[in-house]
Amino acid sequence: MEDHESKISVTITGEHKENAPYDESTISPQEERKLIREADWRLLPCLTLLYALSFIDRTSISNARIVGMTEDLDLYGNRYNIVLMVFFITYTIFEIPSNTIIRRIGVSRYLTTLIVCWGVVAMCFGFVNTFAQMCGLRVLLGLFESGFNPAALYLISSWYKRYEVQKRVAFWFIGGAFMSGFNGIICYGLSEMEGVGGVRGWRWIFIIPGIVTIILAVPFYIFVSDFPEKAKWLDSTQRAFMQRRLFEDRGEELEKLQRKHLIEACKDWKVWMMGSLMGFPTAGGYTMAFFAPSILRGLGYSVAASQCLATPPYVAAAICSVGIAWWADKIKRRAPFIIGLCLLVIVGFLLIGWGPNNGSRLVGIFFGVIGNFCAIPTAIAFLMNNTPGAAKRQIAIPIQTTMGGIGGVIGAVVFRAQDAPTFRPGLYASFTCMAITIGFTLFLTFIFKRANRRADEEGVVLEGVEGFRYTL
Repeated sequence: MEDHESKISVTITGEHKENAPYDESTISPQEERKLIREADWRLLPCLTLLYALSFIDRTSISNARIVGMTEDLDLYGNRYNIVLMVFFITYTIFEIPSNTIIRRIGVSRYLTTLIVCWGVVAMCFGFVNTFAQMCGLRVLLGLFESGFNPAALYLISSWYKRYEVQKRVAFWFIGGAFMSGFNGIICYGLSEMEGVGGVRGWRWIFIIPGIVTIILAVPFYIFVSDFPEKAKWLDSTQRAFMQRRLFEDRGEELEKLQRKHLIEACKDWKVWMMGSLMGFPTAGGYTMAFFAPSILRGLGYSVAASQCLATPPYVAAAICSVGIAWWADKIKRRAPFIIGLCLLVIVGFLLIGWGPNNGSRLVGIFFGVIGNFCAIPTAIAFLMNNTPGAAKRQIAIPIQTTMGGIGGVIGAVVFRAQDAPTFRPGLYASFTCMAITIGFTLFLTFIFKRANRRADEEGVVLEGVEGFRYTL
């Protein structure tokens, strides 16, 4: 951190407005690192654990499917795909409205309410008896989970600099996927509770995680940090400093969300295109989450082996994501990683559909999971880095996660039971998604590089922020 001889006055606008003059020397580099570590501890473990539980609650259906749920609820034909799809109707519709109110209500109160509600719904899956009941609960689960992901991402973006953010997003996203990767093993254990209390084993796959989600809402309410301007564990000088370091990095002040910010974000074609860079890999990610156990079962593996073999790819994806995030933040690049990971997915899906033996198809599942689940946090960081303005980003992030929800719909419907065990029609759709992602990324890179060159050579101000440059 550079030394400054003069005092710096920082004006924080918005709901908590304060004029905070202070000498930068009051926050030493050692104290800054300590504050960032404290923020990491107060944000990432809670958000990661809750993301894992939300992912488990929405995808455990794939494990329950192969241990009796299909027969008990008559989920034959396209019914399973319909059950998967209806979740994303409410999930996509309510993401943007949800993020418009989080600063006003507060992180702990708002998210804790959502957590308890989706935990109750998840538990109720263990008591359904009909296809219609399952669909109704999936709609409710989508409603209550819709607010979590955009809120978590917006909260992370509000604490860290542009080239600190991907490591945190990767930890949150892939850390949750890593823990939920053990869901297959957990679900197998829960399915072995067959007959306990007169309840089928597949029902325990929903009941126990739902109860755990409800219980964990209490420590989440106590420990999770709010936004920097509201964080009670910071004193006034520290709050001003945390906001100032973001102002210096991005050239933006905290703004109160207004209608003009909603219009600005929704009219910006770049936001939608960058949002799609999350949507298409999410389609592939949900494909793996919803259908990997079925693919493995179709290859001749036992129920136990199918549940357990679905876990190692997520462990590998977690390790790769951390390495990629560190590298991407270090060289300040996003697009090359998105393109490379999409190519890895294409190779993986080729092996799943056309591999000569089960070993090659298992490798394909590894490549598919790693590519999709590492591309998603990279795409999220790409949008965060290239959307200056806290209020605009408050809308842009749920636009992106909404595109992710649409990707979930694609992933839910393109893999059909009648296409087992190779699911080639679904693989063709996945190839198309990856090709579009690569094309959009190349186009954005061209546009951003040209804009940066004009800013350097002609002094053009980008995004209305002096000194801003797009991240490539």
